[in-house]
Amino acid sequence: QALYEVVMAANGVAEASCSLVVLRVLEVVLGFSLTLVDLVLCLVYYPWLCARRSLLSLQRQRLGEHNIKTVVVVGGNFGGLAAVHEMAFDASVRVILIDKREYFEYTPGVLRLFCDASLFRSMAGLIPKGTHEFVLGMATSISSDHVVVASTSSGQSRRINFDYLILATGADYRQPITPGPSDITLASRGETWQREAARVRAAGSVLILGGGAVGTELAAEIVCHFPRKRVVIVDAASSLVPLFPRESSKHVQRWFEERGVELLMDQKLDRWDDRSCTIKDGNVIEADIVFVCFGMRCNSQSVGAGDMSGSLGPRQEIKVNEYLQVEVRPRVFAVGDVMAHPSKEIKQAYYAEMNGAAAGHNVLRHIKGKPLLKYPDDIAGASVMPLVYVVSLGRYDGSLGFNKIVVNGTLPAIVKWFIEWTKVRQMEGRPIGALVWALGDAFTFFLSRNFVKPLAKGTD
Repeated sequence: QALYEVVMAANGVAEASCSLVVLRVLEVVLGFSLTLVDLVLCLVYYPWLCARRSLLSLQRQRLGEHNIKTVVVVGGNFGGLAAVHEMAFDASVRVILIDKREYFEYTPGVLRLFCDASLFRSMAGLIPKGTHEFVLGMATSISSDHVVVASTSSGQSRRINFDYLILATGADYRQPITPGPSDITLASRGETWQREAARVRAAGSVLILGGGAVGTELAAEIVCHFPRKRVVIVDAASSLVPLFPRESSKHVQRWFEERGVELLMDQKLDRWDDRSCTIKDGNVIEADIVFVCFGMRCNSQSVGAGDMSGSLGPRQEIKVNEYLQVEVRPRVFAVGDVMAHPSKEIKQAYYAEMNGAAAGHNVLRHIKGKPLLKYPDDIAGASVMPLVYVVSLGRYDGSLGFNKIVVNGTLPAIVKWFIEWTKVRQMEGRPIGALVWALGDAFTFFLSRNFVKPLAKGTD
């Protein structure tokens, strides 16, 4: 019997190893194929882009400088870049993008960098060039008609006046998930991830506080890369990823249990430090390294320093209306994690991008005197945005959700790889990314409106 169990275990390991090889080969083949398609598209896209920019320059000359509105976008990640792309070829606007870092980062994928920092350059890139002007600096004060920006190199401040403003400053999670003050350049950010990966590698035990999407995915990466480490997850909720449907939560919880991860659910924290946490009942859990994966702080300090501080809510979020306009400021818009919208949608990169595109579109419509688009009704064609998510459990497992449909297992991991690969290319301005996501977003809304409709709020 013992021999039989050993043989069966060996067969299971062999089958798992074979599956991993197949999946890795699939990734390589898909990556090569997509790169080839991108190169072919470039032969058409870049000549068109040059012609379009030349035409834009002529259109602006005909309009005259006095007829061109200045639009400032603060924040150069998902929401901000989406807004910039939306306005890129409209001659009626001059777009200025402000960010305190020279790069963008694919935030949904960075948790893997805690274990493999070599992947950093596949998840980040320099802020793309385009028809906009890029200002590298910290927005220290934002008012209803201007932004004060401190240069990250010299520290000197300058005032930038605007006709329209889009705030896409996001929210800070704990470092290093959110870049620190010194992570200004792509090189310095890469070095930060190298240090963090070394810390995780050296730790014998890891304590993760928070069982939402961030804590779950980080724990899964550590378990997959270092299966012998002791990993403990503590959360006050009764289940992992509680914001997602029950089928996803069950799969995630079962995945961790099968790998010996200690799940301490329904446990409220009293206090914590870098090496331990104390539960309300007095129980102390120690570890070599502690990650706090809950709570976020809206990046609205610069708004509080200007004349729009009255637009901030109790969590320092920027309150907006159904058109994404800041209250009583029709020419100021806010998108993504920094704002609070009446729909109360969950905060994800996907929704930040939809916010950014809608805000950019509404700026152009406001300039032309057209009715503004109501969010999300006029974007999604429904009163609720589609619920779209992928919770990754390491590189080759996960849970994918689209409204009422939940798929668990290997397919979600492949889908997340595809999303990451194409999304980074889109943020870089590559044609393959623009094409995939133009088609993907349209198809998502079509399915959500007609076939797989969103769940009503409050249902599971």
